[in-house]
Amino acid sequence: CVGGNTGMEACETSQSVEIVLHSGANLISLYALPEDLSIGNIMSSLDGNVTGVIGEGVAASTNPVLGWFGSLSQFSETSGYWVNVDEGATLVVEDAIPLDPALVYDLHAGANLVSFPYEGSISIADALPDNIEGLVTGIIGEGLAATPNPVLGWLGSLTLWQGTKGYWIKMSADASFSFNIPDGLTRESIPFNIEKAPIGFDYNQSTQQAFYFVEDIVLDGESIQDGDWVMAYNGNVLVGAREWNGAFTDIPVMGYDSYVETAGYLENGEKPTFKAIREKTGEEFILSGDFPVWANNELYTIG
Repeated sequence: CVGGNTGMEACETSQSVEIVLHSGANLISLYALPEDLSIGNIMSSLDGNVTGVIGEGVAASTNPVLGWFGSLSQFSETSGYWVNVDEGATLVVEDAIPLDPALVYDLHAGANLVSFPYEGSISIADALPDNIEGLVTGIIGEGLAATPNPVLGWLGSLTLWQGTKGYWIKMSADASFSFNIPDGLTRESIPFNIEKAPIGFDYNQSTQQAFYFVEDIVLDGESIQDGDWVMAYNGNVLVGAREWNGAFTDIPVMGYDSYVETAGYLENGEKPTFKAIREKTGEEFILSGDFPVWANNELYTIG
């Protein structure tokens, strides 16, 4: 077995981890880490492109003269991170040792930004131990979310935990757990890519986001159809979109996170407005309803 100063041990040799990033904010985690956990070492393949890294309550920025500075100095095996880059690139981490699949996560009530310690993918329900699943009130990924329903099970666009992705787990109480990752697990296939927005309707991923789970939408007396789009706005600024895929479709709504790319996005206490677009005709509808005010990392359910 190979062990490092992280306290991890794994009966595997070191490897390279590669994560494809798009311009802007990317919510990631590492299923394998090098012995040198410094942010400078892990971000070295992105020199000149990466502008900042944000964890839960900590952050770091880079300066061409000063290097990395801020409260975040090292990566943690249990944490996820927002990585901001100017242009699309591939993060490459060399000599990384796989995390222990039995890694223990100590969670507090509220939102916890966590890693996923496995290279493959597992369904939301299968990976959560039964004794903790009832305490999880929601899970948020990059532009995706899931919320539990006592009758229907897990709802939303987020269906799998995936290696290289970071997640916010929302808890109703403090708890500790390890993911269910059986030995010899065959990774589940990744579902088809969810289109971010229809052609010509672009918005930027923000590190600040909320999700509105909508049970149904009625347009001129008829329920919205699969393939129609629901768009979220702050005034005239598009801040989110989701293709309708049935009851309780989750609409992502982005907030302002101080980066210029999110100027005009929602801030705490503001209300989004919503429009629907018929896929077949292009007809647009302004939606009315009881929409809660926006707050970061919140999950709302609307009838």
